Amino acid sequence: MKKQDETKIYEFHLRDYLGENAAIWFEGFEVKHTANGETVLHGTIIDQAALHGILTRIRDLGLTLMSINQINKDS
Repeated sequence: MKKQDETKIYEFHLRDYLGENAAIWFEGFEVKHTANGETVLHGTIIDQAALHGILTRIRDLGLTLMSINQINKDS
């Protein structure tokens, strides 16, 4: 069983703006739009299986993944 302190915070940068309808697929994530035309998904992922689930969802929606960043909780 995973402990709460094993969770990781991630940011996914996607090309173009993600519409509200597509944002529903990422419930629990904060969705931001940047000035350079990207969408940033920011949220907590509990384990590698959940990370792969998000990546699969991005692929299935036909979105272009620009980058993934793991965020240090102490930042």
